[in-house]
Amino acid sequence: MLTQYRFTLRCDAPSQPRSEWAYRLYAALLEQAPPGFGDAVHRNAVTPLSQFLTVDKYGTPTWTVNLLGNDSERALSGTLDRLRQLKLERGLDLSVQECCRAEMKDVDALFALAKRSCGIHRLVFRTATTFKSQGRYQNLPTTRLVLQSLMKKWNGSIVDCPIDDEDGNGLNALAAGLRCRSFELHDRLFYLKGNSIPGFIGTLTIENCMQGFHRLLADALLLFSGYAGIGIKTTLGMGGVEHL
Repeated sequence: MLTQYRFTLRCDAPSQPRSEWAYRLYAALLEQAPPGFGDAVHRNAVTPLSQFLTVDKYGTPTWTVNLLGNDSERALSGTLDRLRQLKLERGLDLSVQECCRAEMKDVDALFALAKRSCGIHRLVFRTATTFKSQGRYQNLPTTRLVLQSLMKKWNGSIVDCPIDDEDGNGLNALAAGLRCRSFELHDRLFYLKGNSIPGFIGTLTIENCMQGFHRLLADALLLFSGYAGIGIKTTLGMGGVEHL
């Protein structure tokens, strides 16, 4: 199951929220989670949760939390359903004004949606997004980097339907069948634990030019991006993606 929560928040004291607050919100959520959840999920290569914070032109923060798979659903859905306030470090409290919830029941529902796709995917990167390859940040997207990230997140969270690609040939074939139709991207730093991480925000439109199962799988992966996010540190607030 994939479940998305979208919270409209209010700061209980004058402040200027930033997307980097997502890290502090995640820490506050773990404080309300069942004991041991944080340690258990962080032992895995992929954390079955993504989250990010956006701020509109009026200064209203919206926090999006995505639960990826049954383990995170069982552990956190009750906590998120009851969430009314988040206490951040440095004495800052945020109150929940509104909560919207959407869910994808299972992987079959995701593939059913992919079958109806027209093959055009507009990805809106809401928070700074970047990749890491050979120890270096890669802050420009390619179809291969996008799919590689999504496949890793898929296999780490949808454990009952893994994508088998040990030699990387499947990834290469899928990436070659996608075309970047248009993009409008801007550089954006993300400040985390005293470090500035280079990334980008903006929009990227991808066209799926394949047929058959490869087309279906690529469409499903790109639809999955709206829950999983793209790139590194999506659990800490980076790589927040809206799929349109």
